[in-house]
Amino acid sequence: MKIKYLADENIPLVVIKELSEKGFPIESIASSKRGMNDKDIMKFAFVNELVIISFDKDFGQLIFKEKVKSKGIILLRFPPTSPDKIKSIIKRILEDKEFNPFEKFVVIHEKHMRIVELP
Repeated sequence: MKIKYLADENIPLVVIKELSEKGFPIESIASSKRGMNDKDIMKFAFVNELVIISFDKDFGQLIFKEKVKSKGIILLRFPPTSPDKIKSIIKRILEDKEFNPFEKFVVIHEKHMRIVELP
């Protein structure tokens, strides 16, 4: 199965555009569903089988405390100092053929990642 991604509004559009142009199956909430709350983003992503990419820690709360269903979350936990830095880290993980975030909660730091199976 080819995994498709949904970038939260806190991921710069220029990053999404460049990743998409490089062939990554990624779309942005900001370009189609701007202003959606986190629960609605999760419902949309779940129905469409999209893995969410975000800097927003609230998605962890929704999954583990409120039991909202998800097809996967990639939580970025590094300082978003520039669009180039964000793009290079996302690109690096998406290029990894062994990486499978489907039905997982993945926390990405600059130098390591932590992966937890979804409940």
